[in-house]
Amino acid sequence: MLIRQITTDILIIGGGLAGLSAAVEAAGTGHKVTLVSKGKAGRSGNTVITQNNMSVVWDGLRTDDSVERYIEDTMAGGANLNDRALVQILASEAAEAISWLMEQGVEFQKDKDDLLIKGSPGHSRFRTVRAVGVSKSNRTLGLGLSVPLADRAKGLGVELMENVIIVSLLVDIGRVCGAIGLDKKEAIVYILHADSVVLAGGGAGGLFELTTNTSDVCGDSFALGYLAGATTRDMEFIQFHPTVTVATPRLVISTAPFADGAVLRNGLGEAYMGRYSHQADMANRDVMARANFEEILRGRGTDRGGVYVDFSNVAQEVMIKNYPDIWTVLQGATKIEVAPAQHFINGGIAIDPKCRSSIPGLWVCGEAAGGVHGANRLAGNALTEAVVFGRRAGRWAGTESEGRKMGTWSGRFIGEFLEAKFGGWSGPELSPNLSPNLEAAASWKEVKLDLKRSMGLHLGVIRSDKGLQQAKADLMSIEERLNLMPLRTYGDLLHYCEQKMMVIAANLMVDAALQRCN
Repeated sequence: MLIRQITTDILIIGGGLAGLSAAVEAAGTGHKVTLVSKGKAGRSGNTVITQNNMSVVWDGLRTDDSVERYIEDTMAGGANLNDRALVQILASEAAEAISWLMEQGVEFQKDKDDLLIKGSPGHSRFRTVRAVGVSKSNRTLGLGLSVPLADRAKGLGVELMENVIIVSLLVDIGRVCGAIGLDKKEAIVYILHADSVVLAGGGAGGLFELTTNTSDVCGDSFALGYLAGATTRDMEFIQFHPTVTVATPRLVISTAPFADGAVLRNGLGEAYMGRYSHQADMANRDVMARANFEEILRGRGTDRGGVYVDFSNVAQEVMIKNYPDIWTVLQGATKIEVAPAQHFINGGIAIDPKCRSSIPGLWVCGEAAGGVHGANRLAGNALTEAVVFGRRAGRWAGTESEGRKMGTWSGRFIGEFLEAKFGGWSGPELSPNLSPNLEAAASWKEVKLDLKRSMGLHLGVIRSDKGLQQAKADLMSIEERLNLMPLRTYGDLLHYCEQKMMVIAANLMVDAALQRCN
């Protein structure tokens, strides 16, 4: 097993929209920037599979809208548990973020000479714009956002380290000063020294059995920040997307068509949202998800455990123009079967308006950060947040970088460091084999699946104190099992570190939910 040491000025962890926005902005400050991603930068993670919807108050369109109204809608959607200062930044800098994306080569849907603007539940005005997908697949529309930024970052000299999973942040005298990463393709441990670190590794959908997220988004950022000493907030607030197709491949059906007349119906054909909210089918996602779950739970769902989105009241020309991807999926039908699935983590590492965490040297942005959304995120705010705060994180990490240089560390130190973080490390004598040892191969999958099932059952749309206590017991058992797993190959080490971080992230969410219950 090789150990390689790399020095940079600004280290960015995460190759999605937030991380790439930070990288492009940081590169503009004149510093050496290195971006590390678990997969291909711009081509892995959740950004790729988004529907490209972004919220913005755009001058000249729907002039009865305002930044102040946008702020109030977002605060109300988050049950006023949001950090208002962060919401103010989101709303006031959204238009600049859209313009900046255009400058980077991102295209948006147009209506004649200006942006096509649509409505969405939770927003009192039409303020949803959509980037144009560059892929024919409905599962990779987000490439229209991420690929131009990845190309821009490379053009600015950002060093891309792909297929590397960060397993720990380095902290020296109370300051984050780098990270430890494991190569996923070769048996290489990277010691990354940096003056400033930007954490943009996304959320934690991989902790749930039914999720809209990609499998590699499994709580790394929350575990890394927490282990380094950063404060977390609102970790109990998990958004479940109300309309994810029951059939495979599972597709996220945008809630924007509800603004144009789409209606939710149960297995009996009833339009039921009026029972749950005076806003009916324009209610926020959290209300809609709970309503869908309740209808299914009470036996009013479909045979496959779902409900229907009925598009029959949406004009055909509107479907074709505004929702071509959904129109394609419908294939002439007027309704589609859906159910709630984990979608977004509303909380995260607490940040200030400069995206600084509570520990010096660590900036956080995107879904890894908490404070913008409060108890619930409005549709379209995630991608806007990723760009607005990604740019801020990159800019301030560069501005406040002071050129500190750290020393080198030995392989012995790495073993001791990981042992202190996770326990169970068996040292540099591990076989360089990327596959887990035969004795443990099936167990790694089984442990991960047990964690996902427990989170889906006890940390889902509807929770109880008893269920959350069971989740804690499950996590304790899972951690004990992990500690007993034999680590004989480099592949074992990859599985071990990933699943240890999953347990840490899951515990953060369950603990926060228990505190909210009390």
